Amino acid sequence: MFRFKSKYFFAFLPCVVLVVGVFFLPRFIDAATGLTIRPVKVSHTIKPGESVSGVIHLSSASDGEPINVEASVEDFIPVAGAEGIQFVGRAPGVTTVRDWIDLGGKKVFDLKQDEQVEIPYTVTAPENAEPGSHFGVAFFKATRPDSFGEGGGLSIGTRIGMLILITVPGNHLQKGNILGFTGPAFVQKAPVDFQIKFENTGTVHFEPKGTLTLRNMFGSEVGRVPIEGQTVLPTGIKDINVSWEVKGWLLGRYSATAVLYDGEGVAVTTGTITFWVIPIWYLLGFLVAVLVLFVILRWLKRRVRISLVSP
Repeated sequence: MFRFKSKYFFAFLPCVVLVVGVFFLPRFIDAATGLTIRPVKVSHTIKPGESVSGVIHLSSASDGEPINVEASVEDFIPVAGAEGIQFVGRAPGVTTVRDWIDLGGKKVFDLKQDEQVEIPYTVTAPENAEPGSHFGVAFFKATRPDSFGEGGGLSIGTRIGMLILITVPGNHLQKGNILGFTGPAFVQKAPVDFQIKFENTGTVHFEPKGTLTLRNMFGSEVGRVPIEGQTVLPTGIKDINVSWEVKGWLLGRYSATAVLYDGEGVAVTTGTITFWVIPIWYLLGFLVAVLVLFVILRWLKRRVRISLVSP
């Protein structure tokens, strides 16, 4: 009786995997199916009963054959205390963002390779829209027209979306604070990178903007960097990265102060940290150069004597 020993099994396992990959995987994996979209996010302020329109630019990034695209709209809510979002179903009897958004044109259409289309959309806030933030996403799902391809192969699809952030004016609050402001304790040269952990404690989404002010050990301002706005959803937290790019030498102790502002330009939070800039390798190179020069001078002093001879 033939017995297959385990050591032979592991010896032949790579060969088995290779054979399976060569002869069987092509039947289950089709060419890439992809889409690109811009913009990836839009933000609108709409009064109850009013509308706003825009255009979504969609293009095919598939390999070769045409793809089938299906459009849809879904609602989402922010995950409290995080950067993530959660898609939710429509509540019974309540209008949501998916009811407010109309994607003009066909909901199902074909795209050829490298073809680009413009998809108009309109957002209409109902008369009874509640003040505050409302969130949705326009999704576009791409698949092959023949979803199983020739020979029964499985086609892999792609779904991308554009975030739609809507603010209905009314009794709402733009407020937040800095949970953490961190940076390096020691660097040798620029750039110097900082990270601000910002929490939105208000009732609407907004983009906190501000400035990062740098001062040297004498208190003099040596740099100012704008903090670009990044959308933070209500109850959400986002890490905002800022980099101080500066030419020339930096040496000593510095402080960095971050100030963020709300949508009305009012400072809502601030934070300050200190750090040291010591260019070790430059200092070591300078010390080595001084040491070499000192040794050379001592050698010259011992070996070379200069005397003045009168004529």
